[in-house]
Amino acid sequence: MKILIASDNGVKVEHFSSAFAQLAKEHEITIIEVDRKINFKPTTPSEMKLKEYIGSPKQLVNAVDDADILIVNYAPITAEVIYAGRRLKLIGVTRGGPVNVDLEAATKNGVLVVNAPERTVEAVADFTLGLMIAEARNIARAHHMLRTGEVLKINPRLYGDSNISGVELSGKTLGVIGLGRIGKKVALRAEAFGMDVVAYDPYTTVEDAESVRANLTDLNSLLKVSDFITVHVRYTKETEHMLGKEQIGMMKRTAYLVNTSRGGVIDEKALFLALKEKRIAGAALDVVEQEPISPNNPLLGLDNITITPHMAGLTQEVPIKSATIMAEEVRKFINGEKSDRLVNKEVLKKQQERN
Repeated sequence: MKILIASDNGVKVEHFSSAFAQLAKEHEITIIEVDRKINFKPTTPSEMKLKEYIGSPKQLVNAVDDADILIVNYAPITAEVIYAGRRLKLIGVTRGGPVNVDLEAATKNGVLVVNAPERTVEAVADFTLGLMIAEARNIARAHHMLRTGEVLKINPRLYGDSNISGVELSGKTLGVIGLGRIGKKVALRAEAFGMDVVAYDPYTTVEDAESVRANLTDLNSLLKVSDFITVHVRYTKETEHMLGKEQIGMMKRTAYLVNTSRGGVIDEKALFLALKEKRIAGAALDVVEQEPISPNNPLLGLDNITITPHMAGLTQEVPIKSATIMAEEVRKFINGEKSDRLVNKEVLKKQQERN
């Protein structure tokens, strides 16, 4: 088998080299680095659907010709790349979602696509609790006050009446919207902090929720009873602005909203007004609707929000996990083993029908 790997600043050459070392003993592996200086400008409707990519498909078109397997992280996999890979059988994406791959073209061309949905689960779950604590206990604000000398103006005996007095997690109710891999991990972590957990997920079962000691409920009920609400859903037409003016209006005035999924699931304008008018206590966001965030975004001017630059999944362990998962997927494919990470299962079904 000939395996082409496109590395980048997210999953580097050394990560892939280490993970694929055993496979390299029996198969031809070529690792190239994505040229980040080339700006890809999509021109077709299918290309415009691709998201979160780095580099140009031209680089891969020139390299994929005789590859059986293509592994990427951020590189854009357009229809042009897929059709240029005349022997291409498998595309592996070291991401939670293959948003940089033309799935329709891959499926039409009979190319299997696998991804690594669990690579950032632990990292994002940790970060979610970190954001909750940072906002509830004013950690980032207190740090800024120390740096600027502002905190020195506060009498230590009066901290309880200052703007750095926070709230505890223990005894509070956490509402988890989206009880997938990350949502479940967050629920388990929250329980360790002494929180009661309720969850909303129309695609899960009561038994599944109970496995992480969460009580399944409807969205409106969750919004009304939760002291903290954290969002863990994919960004789709169904989830776009699922938390808008009406939904945010159901939250307690003392509640906090946390989002480490995608910015588009929350109506940013509605959130801004709710925070500005103190209709909710605060928010903590790792994602916003337009990224990178503009310095003119009005959310940055509020004193009851913590914002980070989409970094929840950035740990030293994640790229190692990503490359390792892809090496495992390649090994399974070569050995004819079933994959639980297959995205376009219809391709496999058609292949089985032909056989």
